[in-house]
Amino acid sequence: MLGNLPRSRPGRRSEKRPNEPVARPRREPSGGAGDRPPADPIADAIRAATGVAAAGARAADGLAREVLRRLPRP
Repeated sequence: MLGNLPRSRPGRRSEKRPNEPVARPRREPSGGAGDRPPADPIADAIRAATGVAAAGARAADGLAREVLRRLPRP
């Protein structure tokens, strides 16, 4: 579906758009990874558990749909 799109942006912009670049606010340089708080292992465990539960629910939904599809219709 996306095979006919160009691999890069075209060099010139549409006439519908203004030619001057829009000023974006600059981000302040950060000091690196030391600025971030350490990852919370409890949040990681909850995220993993919800991922497993969601995968189980998707599998159960697919199985139930297949069983219902195979039942004879009245």
